[in-house]
Amino acid sequence: MAGLTLDDVARATVTEAAEEPIARLRNRDFINLMDFTADELESLLALALSMKRGDRRSDVLAGRFIGLLFTLPSTRTRISFQAAAHQLGAHAEHCGGSELQIANHESLVDTAAVMARYFDAIVVRMYDMDAYGEGRRNLVAMAAKAAVPLINALDDKDHPCQVMSDILTLREKFGPGYKRRKLLMTWGYSRRLKSPGVLHSMLTAAALLGMDVRFAHPEGYELDGEYLEFARTAARKSGADIEFCNDLREASEGVDAIYVKNWKSLSMSREEDERLRASIRDQWCIGAEHMRLANPAAYYMDCMPFIRGEQVTAEVADGESSIIYDQAENRLHFQKALLASLL
Repeated sequence: MAGLTLDDVARATVTEAAEEPIARLRNRDFINLMDFTADELESLLALALSMKRGDRRSDVLAGRFIGLLFTLPSTRTRISFQAAAHQLGAHAEHCGGSELQIANHESLVDTAAVMARYFDAIVVRMYDMDAYGEGRRNLVAMAAKAAVPLINALDDKDHPCQVMSDILTLREKFGPGYKRRKLLMTWGYSRRLKSPGVLHSMLTAAALLGMDVRFAHPEGYELDGEYLEFARTAARKSGADIEFCNDLREASEGVDAIYVKNWKSLSMSREEDERLRASIRDQWCIGAEHMRLANPAAYYMDCMPFIRGEQVTAEVADGESSIIYDQAENRLHFQKALLASLL
């Protein structure tokens, strides 16, 4: 496949969690994976695997209180954080944006400062794709004011919890050699114009960890240059193999997993984006032909939600190659490891 490498536009295995990297995570925010080392991410993965096996105490956060501030809908992220907190002995309280005084224009920094007096950690989902970058600025401002860890539950730039859970799933399916299995991250049609957070977080994690990832998208849906530049530098150190392609059939050839995610163009207006995606929707829907172009026994991945017939056919989404519910389950296990490490 004629792909474009990061130079053109360490390998390691997941071992048992080392005490030093885990200790470095205490009381930190979890907003952008660029702020973490490969060792720290590896340690979180190892701890999540250990917790999933039941090797760790289940009451390590007894008496702790976790606040969930979501201004946008959530199924897997919200429920998995609530379940993770409960399984660790903590309590998670959901605070809908429309139910708080931010609905009456109270500032986010005041909200964060007050929540930090009640909670031991705050999990936030907040963004608007018609104002790209504002969601991140809001999270950073809140984190600066809150005296407790703030966790990014999806903003307009990153979805770190989703991606680390996805890497945990790849580690389970492929074993310690998962980094040398080729993962395709591809744009897929959706009527909704979504955040590129999953793509940015996967690009960052792949570059840090030394993974083999191919990104495919139509022209006009390029990722944020800040993330591309970071990945170029990190990949040189880790040995990551990262490439890009604008043709879905070509991109599907010889991969071991196909992961579909829609995102809004960062260079076009909403109206321009809607016109373009409507004209190319049939070219960017994963079907059986794409799975046949992939390697034998390749997996289908999707962070959900999706509508069958838009970014993927029902045949693929519900087929034997689909591991979408394994991904969803691993949200719970990774987030247990994250909460335990930060607190």
